[in-house]
Amino acid sequence: MSVGAAGGQEHIDADAVVIAVPAGPAGKLLAGVPGTASAVSAFAEVPYSSVAMVTLAYPRSAFPGPLAGRGYAAYRVPAVEGKAVKEVTFTTVKWPHLAGEVEIVRCSIGRFGEEHLLGRDDADLVALATAELAEATGVRGAPVASRVSRWADALPQYTVGHFERVRRIRESVAAQPGLAVCGALYDGVGVGVCMASARQATDQVLAWVQQNAAARSVAVGAST
Repeated sequence: MSVGAAGGQEHIDADAVVIAVPAGPAGKLLAGVPGTASAVSAFAEVPYSSVAMVTLAYPRSAFPGPLAGRGYAAYRVPAVEGKAVKEVTFTTVKWPHLAGEVEIVRCSIGRFGEEHLLGRDDADLVALATAELAEATGVRGAPVASRVSRWADALPQYTVGHFERVRRIRESVAAQPGLAVCGALYDGVGVGVCMASARQATDQVLAWVQQNAAARSVAVGAST
């Protein structure tokens, strides 16, 4: 299989290929590959949102009591609330091995259609997250450390018709020997789901490689 990079600047020859990139780059990689037009079209229909992760560290004494649960990451803050922070993870509760003299909290800012929020500078985003966290948890004072990580076009949006788009992509890809896809685009953004997607893609291409190797071995044996 031969798949060209965007702009035709590079060409890689391989026995098998797993495409584990977002929809935009995936469509560019497959553009021009015979039999993948339906997949390329479906990739172009998938919108993405950007997100900023604001990580805050507080002295444990800043909270009115022990943090309960893993935050409010189990459900999304609804848009009607008008909040900048859409979910919060109590990192040192979720991953106890990180616990120390401080409590680490991770705030996610941004959802589809709110990209303007991510245009603010880091200090503004930290101030937003700090204020909304204080309102929700009663934490007092400023964090002792903070970090802002921005992820552009990080989250695929599962809009109406998404299952049909995924079906078109997978059917087109399945018709290409040695080609597979995986990632958050297909079945969900959770780590476990993405790992399952990767395993499925790996099994698919390994089966092809083994089948191809066996066929080559038979052909070589027949010619000798």
